[in-house]
Amino acid sequence: MLKSFRRMFVIYKGYRLRLLLSQMLLLISALASISMAAMNQQLINEGLLAGKPLVIIGAGIWMAVLALVAGGAMAGTAALAVFFAQGTAYLIRAELYHKIQTFSFANFDQFRTGNLLTRLSADVNYIANAVLYTVILALYAPFMLVVAFTLAIRDTPSLVWVLIVVSIVVLGVMGFIVPQIFKAYARRQKRLEELNNTLQENLAGMRVVKAFVRENLEIERFAARSNAMREPAFDAAFRVAALNPILTAIAQIFTALAIGVGGRQVLTNAGLDVGQLVTFMQYLSLVVTPLAMMAIVVPFILRGDASASRVFEVVDAPPAVKNAPDAKILDPATVKGRLAFENVTFAFRRPDGEFDPPALKNINLTIEPGQRVGILGATGAGKTALVNLVPRFYDATEGRITIDGVDVRAIDQDNLRQIVGIALQEAVLFQGDLRFNLKFAAPDAPDETMFAAAKAADAYGFVTNLPQMWDAPVARRGYNFSGGQRQRLAISRTLTAQPRILILDDSTSALDVATESRVQAAIPEFTNNVTTIYIAQRISAVIDLDLIVLMENGAIVATGTHEELLANSALYQEIYASQLGGDATTAAEVQA
Repeated sequence: MLKSFRRMFVIYKGYRLRLLLSQMLLLISALASISMAAMNQQLINEGLLAGKPLVIIGAGIWMAVLALVAGGAMAGTAALAVFFAQGTAYLIRAELYHKIQTFSFANFDQFRTGNLLTRLSADVNYIANAVLYTVILALYAPFMLVVAFTLAIRDTPSLVWVLIVVSIVVLGVMGFIVPQIFKAYARRQKRLEELNNTLQENLAGMRVVKAFVRENLEIERFAARSNAMREPAFDAAFRVAALNPILTAIAQIFTALAIGVGGRQVLTNAGLDVGQLVTFMQYLSLVVTPLAMMAIVVPFILRGDASASRVFEVVDAPPAVKNAPDAKILDPATVKGRLAFENVTFAFRRPDGEFDPPALKNINLTIEPGQRVGILGATGAGKTALVNLVPRFYDATEGRITIDGVDVRAIDQDNLRQIVGIALQEAVLFQGDLRFNLKFAAPDAPDETMFAAAKAADAYGFVTNLPQMWDAPVARRGYNFSGGQRQRLAISRTLTAQPRILILDDSTSALDVATESRVQAAIPEFTNNVTTIYIAQRISAVIDLDLIVLMENGAIVATGTHEELLANSALYQEIYASQLGGDATTAAEVQA
């Protein structure tokens, strides 16, 4: 317990002097508080009981000065604690976000969006609160305990046993309840993560929910997740709420016990006077108060530790795709674009580390430089899985993929993704303006390249008709554009980066046939002999390409031109007949 929380303190290496200053101020505050308690004996015995006004006035002045010192030092500690808490939140959030940027698709399969959002927000805030209270109480409570015990042994040895017993009882209660709080917080955070996942999915798919009138179903799903979080949340909150009154009751019981035992000693002249008894009551308060404060603060620290362990789970997760130690940098201008798949098999890895059944099986395929290739197949055939291996969104489980004879795993990832450009199935745009989005992959690209890319993607016309043209605002995820417009803008973005291998992953699915044909005709003129791969489910999208690769159940079942496949592949003939109508065999004979 607290292992993850302790690990964070390595980030304070550059701030050791400030951390030391915060603890010095804390000790000054504690010493001033203890000194005020110790002066009670002098105030009562030598001032009040002896009837000496000057002693009373002098003690009062000193106690006022000590109170100012204690308060000022504690204020300084609090200011530094806030500095460390907010600084910790900033640094951890930045490190966590940086780590997320190194993740491959396989890592995002393990950590869903809702999980990561919870860790970036709620968990980081819990850690900041834990740091705040740790800095304030790191030395204060134990120092007060040690000094109070020492002074009690010196001034009131006959009552020290009361301090020992109350400390044992308080620590015993905390030792019983605190581990339960820790476990409850860990369960609560897990349930919160699941709740956020449900919420994120619902909000992202709200249009689908509305379209199918499934609001009540989503309300029930959310209620179920929320109810699942209620039990551990209640468990933790109940124990936290119960801890303080339990400790308060213990303090009051032992205060009454000390008054009874000490008062009897005063009345019987058993070696204890009134000043010593009052001073001991102050010592008892100095022992119980830090313990009570710890009881309040420990849950924050435990919650912070639980959150820290979740944050470090992400930070420690190795990227599923890594650069080789001697990764090569290829000059994109010299890359010809010959792409080869050699005995490639791929299976998705589950969160438990085991593999699913292969999504791709023994793929062998060579695509020559400048060739336009279509990969055709039904949903689930493995088309997207295949092209995701080229820019190393995933790595092949077996076999290898080469570009101009170089294994893609030997190429620096950033360099590889300069060479390989991909327009994904989902056309995602970022909030900002069109210029920012279209130059997202190539911020330094000249406007002329962006304009030409937009023309090739058939986006130039509707963009120039907008009032603000290239500076037109883009809403979150590009929802102020139609599906077809988003796809054309996404293709423009990929073309603006001028890759040597271009992959269009079903990225024209929202376009009508005429627009799709214009895009396919314009892209070769813009790309100038770039190797291009089209992923499609419609024959119309690949019918005029140099090579068509037909996939089924993760395997290549046929390759050839449209005419060759129409003549030789029963599956292709079936797809042709279902999509374009007529008798595929007759069509093949006519074309022959």
